[in-house]
Amino acid sequence: MIQGRWGTVLSFTTWTLLPKLYHGSVTSIILPFAVSNAIVAGSLYGMLDLATGGPNSNINTNKILQTPWICGSGIGGGVGYIAPNYLYGPIMEKMYGLDGISQSMNVFMSYSMTTELSVVTGMVAGLLLHPMLYYPINGIQGQKWQYFSGTALCITSAALAYVYYGRENVGLPIPDGSFIDPNKVALVDSILRYNNNTDKVETYSLEREKFIGSSEQCIEGQRIADISRSYTSNSDKVVFDDRIIAFVYNWWDVKAKDRYPEHIVNIKSQDELHQIQNSMTYTDVAVATILSADKESDNQANSKDVVMNIINNLNAQNEGRQGQLKSTSFRQLEDVTVAIELLLTMKKKQLDQQSTTATTNMHDDDALRQTLEQFIKKRYPVLTLYTSDEQYKDESVESQLKNAKWRGPEYSDAINRWTHVHEKERYRTWRNRSLVVVSGILLSIAGSLLHR
Repeated sequence: MIQGRWGTVLSFTTWTLLPKLYHGSVTSIILPFAVSNAIVAGSLYGMLDLATGGPNSNINTNKILQTPWICGSGIGGGVGYIAPNYLYGPIMEKMYGLDGISQSMNVFMSYSMTTELSVVTGMVAGLLLHPMLYYPINGIQGQKWQYFSGTALCITSAALAYVYYGRENVGLPIPDGSFIDPNKVALVDSILRYNNNTDKVETYSLEREKFIGSSEQCIEGQRIADISRSYTSNSDKVVFDDRIIAFVYNWWDVKAKDRYPEHIVNIKSQDELHQIQNSMTYTDVAVATILSADKESDNQANSKDVVMNIINNLNAQNEGRQGQLKSTSFRQLEDVTVAIELLLTMKKKQLDQQSTTATTNMHDDDALRQTLEQFIKKRYPVLTLYTSDEQYKDESVESQLKNAKWRGPEYSDAINRWTHVHEKERYRTWRNRSLVVVSGILLSIAGSLLHR
C-alpha cells in the first residue's frame, strides 16, 4: 500500500501538476477540473481502500479493487457527480479569480440530464481507465514495484515533461497583444538613446528609467508594442502583464481591469515615444559635446565629429522607423553648449559662494541667467536643462554632467566664450534685420518702377 500511495502521488503529479508547471494551454484551462477530480477520486479510493481492510485486506476484498465495473465505474460515477456540483466552481474561483463561476456551474448543472450525463461519463471513464491505472499504481503481485509500475510511471513522466517543455511559452489562450510577459514590459516603452558613459547607442527603458541593453532590445520591444497597439486600437481594451488576468478579462469578466489596475500595462503611442526620444537626443548630444570639448584641445572640430557620429548611429538604428535626425538641426549646438557651460558654471559658483555674493551682483547674475536660458530654449526647446525639469531620472544636462564629474571651465573663460557667442548673435540679428529692411526698400523701388 505504501508503494500504491507513492504511485498515486506520482500519477497525480504527472497528469495534473506537470502540465500546469509547463503552461500547456489546454491543460491550463482544465487544471481546476483535474484538481477537483483528483481530490474526489483520491478521497473515494481511500475510503474504499479502508473499507476493504486497507493494507490487511484479504484476497476477496482485494478483488473489489481490481474489478473495473465495481471500483472503476463506482469511483468514476462519484467523481462525475461530486466534482462538478461542489468543487469545479470554488477551485476555479480560487485559482483564476473567476468571480461568479460557482453560480454559473450551479446553473449549468441544474439543466435537465446534465448531472446524469456527467455521472455516466465518469462511470465510463473510470471503467476504461481502471485497468490502465490499477497496475501502474498498485503494482503486480510477486513483482517488485519499481521494475514494472515504477518504470511505467517514470517513462510517462519523462514523456510528458518532454511534451510540455516544448510548449513552455504557450499559456492560457488569449488574443494576441492582450498580454505582455512581465520580463518584456521594460522593453515596450523603450527608446534608442546615446549613452554618454559607454559612447554607444543603447536601449533606454522609460519604465525602469535606465539603460537596459543593446539597441536590438528596443526593436524587439517596439514589435511587441505594435501588436498590443493593434489589439487596443479599435476598442477600450487594456493589456495585462498577467496571463491569467488577461484570460479572465477577455473571456469571462471585463471588470477584471477594475480589480487589478496594478497589472495593466500602459503603452505609449509611437508619436509620444518619438517626442521623448527626440528630447533626450538633443540633451544627450549637448552633454556629449560638452564632455568631448572638456577632453580635447581642438574643441570645435571634435564637437562636430561627435555630433555627426551620434546622429549617424541613431539614424542607422532607426532606419525604416520614425525618428530620423538631420545634421542641420544641430547647426547651433556649439553656441548652445557655450551658454550651457556658463549657466552651470554660474550655478556652481553661486553654490560655492552662497551668501557672500553682493546683492547687485546677484541681480546681474539673474539677468544673465535669464538671457542664457532664453537663448538655449529658443534654439532647442525640447532640451532638458535642469534636474528639476526631469521627467525621467538623470536625463537632464545638469544630472548627466554631475554624474560624469564634469568640472567645467573657469568662470572667466566661460564668460569670454559667451561674450564671443553673444556678439556673433547680435551681429547675426542686425544682419538679418538689415537684410529685411534692404529687401523692403528694394521691393518698394521695384514696385514703383513697375507702376510707371
